[in-house]
Amino acid sequence: MQQTQQKYEDLLTQNEDLQLRLDEAESIIEAIRNGEVDALIVKKDNEPQLYTLRSADHTYRVFIEKMHDGAITLNRQGIIVYCNSSFSDMLHIPISGLLGKQFLDIIPRAYRIAVRSLLEKAWHSDSKAEISFPGENRLLPVLLSLSRLEVDGGQSLSVIITDLSFQKEAQEQKKTLEQKDEFISIASHELKTPVTSIKGYIQLLRHSFKEEGNTRAEEMLGRADVQVNKLSKLISELLDVRKIENGQLQYNEESFDLAALVKEMVQELLSFSNTHDLCYTVEDNCMVYGDRHKISQVVSNLIENAIKYSPAKSQVIIDVSQADGKACCSVQDFGRGIRPEEQLKIFGRFYRVGGSLESTYSGMGLGLYISAAIIKKHHGKLTVESEYGKGSTFRFELPLM
Repeated sequence: MQQTQQKYEDLLTQNEDLQLRLDEAESIIEAIRNGEVDALIVKKDNEPQLYTLRSADHTYRVFIEKMHDGAITLNRQGIIVYCNSSFSDMLHIPISGLLGKQFLDIIPRAYRIAVRSLLEKAWHSDSKAEISFPGENRLLPVLLSLSRLEVDGGQSLSVIITDLSFQKEAQEQKKTLEQKDEFISIASHELKTPVTSIKGYIQLLRHSFKEEGNTRAEEMLGRADVQVNKLSKLISELLDVRKIENGQLQYNEESFDLAALVKEMVQELLSFSNTHDLCYTVEDNCMVYGDRHKISQVVSNLIENAIKYSPAKSQVIIDVSQADGKACCSVQDFGRGIRPEEQLKIFGRFYRVGGSLESTYSGMGLGLYISAAIIKKHHGKLTVESEYGKGSTFRFELPLM
């Protein structure tokens, strides 16, 4: 009986203790809600730690400090009361030289009236505006984003300053590229008609001089005809690039023998030029489905490049084979080769392999760009393997029929 009475008294004591702790907790919570408590001592890992309510925004402050955009806080008088390092770096002014300074004083005079109006508006609603700050040796275009904040019972303005220089440069580059493309397109169309007329007159004159037996004049007109053909090819490439980018390049697809096409093209090249030793091996009946003319354009470009970038009388090896359900065509030369850092760039528009001999090579750097686009359209891929100083091998694969 005595033991039961003791247990009952212990339970009452524990209950009173729990009630006291609960009352204390409720008092603390109420004090926190009313802003009466500035700090709590919390026991963690057997060590008492001071936790302030102000430290609750530590993570946020670290984020603001590390963010790429500039961030400042203004009081009601427009004075900078906080500034992160990004804004300091943006203006090349130390933080100590910005804190306590009137924000309008660091705004260029041309924008002060507009920014003053923006600040007044921001006290009532979020506001944005683009201006320029004096940066290092140039004006820095920025976007100001202003929002009102409630801090310690008072009001402040948060200003986020976003650097727009990269965006503006990208827009300018895009605009320049679009203007360049438009000029190229117009110029190509305008050049095509007179060049065709010139070629027609040259052929007519060649025939006339041939009939008269004037071989000297016929030979000179033949050379002019070769140059006109080069110009015609450049114009066609420019027009093809425009069509590829607009998705307007037409493809007339049919089944054809890739091996027979390559053999035909090599024999045709041999009849026109003997500057290089063209060797070819083909595996017959490599039937593929696609635009025969466009694929011949690719093969012609690869062989012409091999001839262009390798020494006279050197060997160019053309091979056509099939394996794993694909027809493969490769063109190998033993010329100057391509540096590793350039191999990723050669399929881009207007890119030409650099070097001291660059000026001796004709062309605008469009052939491989067009060729890669054509092969991709045929569900294949154009690749290159090269060792600088030893030569290159270009290869493309197409699905077999």
